[in-house]
Amino acid sequence: MSIRRLWAILRKEFRHILRDRRILFMVTVSPAIMLMAFAYVFSFDLNPTRMAVFDQDRSPHSRQLVLALSQDRNLIPAGEVARYPDLRREMQAGRIKLGLVIPPGFGADLAAGRQTQVQVLGDGSDAINTSTQMALLARRIDEWSQPFRSRALPQPVELQAETLYNPDIKGRWSMVPALLAIAMILPSMSVALALAREKELGSFESLAATPVQAPEYILGKLAPYMVFGVISAGLAIAVAVLWFRVPMRGRYLDLMGFTLLYLWATLGISIFVSSFITNQSTALRAVLLLFLVPSFFLTGLIIPIDEQARLVAYSLPATHYVAINRAVFLKGLSWGPLGFHAFLLLAMGLLSTVLTVLSFRKRVG
Repeated sequence: MSIRRLWAILRKEFRHILRDRRILFMVTVSPAIMLMAFAYVFSFDLNPTRMAVFDQDRSPHSRQLVLALSQDRNLIPAGEVARYPDLRREMQAGRIKLGLVIPPGFGADLAAGRQTQVQVLGDGSDAINTSTQMALLARRIDEWSQPFRSRALPQPVELQAETLYNPDIKGRWSMVPALLAIAMILPSMSVALALAREKELGSFESLAATPVQAPEYILGKLAPYMVFGVISAGLAIAVAVLWFRVPMRGRYLDLMGFTLLYLWATLGISIFVSSFITNQSTALRAVLLLFLVPSFFLTGLIIPIDEQARLVAYSLPATHYVAINRAVFLKGLSWGPLGFHAFLLLAMGLLSTVLTVLSFRKRVG
């Protein structure tokens, strides 16, 4: 691979982006504008979830309560934990959304006709569903405690609720970080349109006749859009933090690293798909079909990921970026706990780039 030829491609792409105001706007400013628009639209609240139990009582009454809750199809049992920190750790890792803590003496208090308490923990980083889920759990506990009610004890079980990471269950705190995944699709759309336009204008064939090799061409296409994508991500993150007041509990440097992986995955897939497309309208439809539409409904952005659709959901880069952004913004997580998502984004970027290089050689070499 020639550094000189690679630099020539890079310089050409940078000039093309800077001279074309539409492309420049799409890859830099439009993600921040899209984020603002979507954040106001998708701040509603919604539904089913995984729940773990920390049963410190282990009495027949506590077992009956856990069994009764597990019968609800909207509360998916995720087992029990042995310690309180384990419950928080499971929630921080995203493996559960609700936690139920049953204190010692729970069964004895009920049997003696005394009021008792349980604690419910909710993951406020997913504000769309948490309020509904916690209300559902409270209602089920209240229904279960009906036989223990009396005139002297109208509420046998008192519920103490605590929402982690988003105490006020603000919809925007949950949705704005997640919507970054949608806004950052625009650089991928731009590169797809740029490639298709080269073919429509005939400049691609002229370039193919030069000594430029496949890796030089692909890297020369990827790098400029990744640079401008990082700039647009910075603007969008500034909108999230400064305009919508979403707390940033993680590190900005970590978030930018994850953003680079996301950009590589989405840009790589866009370039690969666009290499088989010859006009801009088809390229636009392909990107919308691959990224935009599925990202709203299959990535956990609005509704939880369906178990039956998990394989499809995990094949979408936005699924991992939604989880990463919520975890970095609201939970303060870094590379260790989010390594699985980062690895899959890296794999998508590498695989799509390699496939693009190979398919390029077949047609041009």
